[in-house]
Parts: sequence; C-alpha cells; structure tokens
Amino acid sequence: MKSGDLDRRIIIESKSIVRQTDGFENITWGNFLSMWAQKMHETGKEKTDDNNRSTERMIKFKTRYHSTITNEMRIVWNGGHYKIEDIKELGREDGLIIFTSLLTQT
Repeated sequence: MKSGDLDRRIIIESKSIVRQTDGFENITWGNFLSMWAQKMHETGKEKTDDNNRSTERMIKFKTRYHSTITNEMRIVWNGGHYKIEDIKELGREDGLIIFTSLLTQT
C-alpha cells in the first residue's frame, strides 16, 4: 500500500455504554484511533417510502491493517459520522477496506 494514497485523516470512535442509577443507559462515543485512509468510492441512494424521501450515502475507506477495528465503531471524517457496515482484510494483514454509511443522527 502506497503511503501517498492515504491522504484523508479519519478518526475511529468506540462506543461506551454507561448505566445510570435510574436504570437508563447513556451511550457515549470517544476517540479510539486516528489514522490515514484513502477514500475509495462514494455512492448514494434515494428512497421514497410513504411520501417520505431519504438519502443514503456510502463511502469505502482503505486503511492500513489494524486488528482492533470492529463493526461496533464509527468513523468521523469531513464533518460527518459514518457507521461501519463491514470490514474486509486486504491480503494477509496488508490493509483494510472499511464500508460505511453516513449517519443522520449522531
């Protein structure tokens, strides 16, 4: 993997769940890892359901291999929060392709 191709700085955030004394749970997100990535592909879909229109934005990121990144995390990039949908390993721990979708609520 060429270092020059990794030209986007992304932040991987991990989720923490804190149970309050009243039994309710609070979900918080914290920085887990900051790394360089390549934005590989961006697609979008528009759906109409019961007169409600919604759009879905999906981006693939290519990064160096990191074994601790999971689907339970999210990516922060370019002002948006992206849910990690899937992770594919490139070669034998050569890198990762991370499939994401833009979250409308953070």
